[in-house]
Amino acid sequence: MTYPPSAQVAALAAVSGLAIHEVLDDPAYRPLLAVDGPLREALLRRTAELSAAIEAGTRDRRRENLDLLAAYERLDRLGRPLNAVAAAAGAPRRSPAGPLSGRPVAVKDIIAVAGLPTRCGSPSTSDAPAAADAALVGRLRAAGAEVFATAQCLEFAAGFANPRVGDTRNPRDPATTSGGSSGGSAALVAAGVCDLAIGTDTGGSIRIPAAYCGVVGLKPTYGLVPVDGVFPLSPSLDHAGTLTATAEDGIALLQAIAGPLPAPLTAGVPVLGVLSAQLADPSVTPEVGAALRAALDRLAAAGWQLREVKPPWAADPRRWEDALTVIVAREAAAAHAGRDTSADAEGTRALLAYGATVTPGQYARARADQAELTAAVEATLAGVDALAGPTVGFCAPEQDPPFGVGDDNAEGRFTGPYNLTGHPAVSVPVPAPGLPVGLQLAGRRDADLALLTVAAAALRLLSD
Repeated sequence: MTYPPSAQVAALAAVSGLAIHEVLDDPAYRPLLAVDGPLREALLRRTAELSAAIEAGTRDRRRENLDLLAAYERLDRLGRPLNAVAAAAGAPRRSPAGPLSGRPVAVKDIIAVAGLPTRCGSPSTSDAPAAADAALVGRLRAAGAEVFATAQCLEFAAGFANPRVGDTRNPRDPATTSGGSSGGSAALVAAGVCDLAIGTDTGGSIRIPAAYCGVVGLKPTYGLVPVDGVFPLSPSLDHAGTLTATAEDGIALLQAIAGPLPAPLTAGVPVLGVLSAQLADPSVTPEVGAALRAALDRLAAAGWQLREVKPPWAADPRRWEDALTVIVAREAAAAHAGRDTSADAEGTRALLAYGATVTPGQYARARADQAELTAAVEATLAGVDALAGPTVGFCAPEQDPPFGVGDDNAEGRFTGPYNLTGHPAVSVPVPAPGLPVGLQLAGRRDADLALLTVAAAALRLLSD
């Protein structure tokens, strides 16, 4: 191979504490040795930032610095062409040790990261850097994670891409969307830029991009992960959660941002309640239905207990879609009250305008529906470890479908109910011949680790 200039190799060795031959011989760092042009200039700048932090005593010389530089290189080479990157943080602050020590994490750009602007996918926000971290970002730093980038998102997480910002493309097929609104976080994981990312989910905004991009996406129990420092969309439905390469990564990341969690009880053979009405829904394409049924058949063949469940709530999806839209629109309008929306996307403005017309009576009825559904889902979980169904009925489309009352695109049909109820739900990829397909598993409130343990076991069987 052709080696880069000796000064560049020496700088890499200096920030890592490794000998020059160790840097040259490690395959993990060969992309760092091959960069040229603008990517090389960016790498030199990041290396200088790390060197300055080491000289200032805020970082140590260690191999993990090279891992971070490798993540920056992938961010520029793989993430930016997808429009998945909002900003990058040089030499991020972190604890020198912890369960996520040295692991790069991307954070959705509606979550405050000190020193970076929180643009929320919108040109109407300020370029001024955030003065303080969101609570969950502080927890990531305390766990030793490298909060190295913010990920692009749909405008204010409201379901629409601002045309001046654009949407994020899907690394599995750039002709399709990565999904919304946490599409940048999902795309960075799917592209191999990083294994860990943070998103938010108000109606499916973690799980839908996870399904489209073929990664693992968890919406935790409502309130489990703090949302202080997260720009609100709908406070009674907003969740912060994880997008990861594996379910095991999801467990590690959730434990870092949620605080101490009880270990899941040791269980025997998993029992899944299969929501047959969801599988039979007209929004489920033949390709997605076949992939999901094949995956469930494989789990059954491995000894899992699958029970068909037919709760009335699963047969009435439009009722819950309408309730969620009313709640989201009204609360979003309140969150954005007094803000100049003239630069917002047309869809964002329409959603906020509709929210301003929602009457107290409409909102009260939607909240009553929310309470009814919460009790109904809890009852359906009796006797099973998780409920199983599609994450989305179709694979990634070319563009993100619109969100709002009257839009019968069914994208959030299966994800939205668990935002209303607050139950944890995770999307896991299943084998499919074309674009990725997501299987959604939902569990009991506050049993997030148990749900992820089931998800991890399913993925192990499905990947054999």
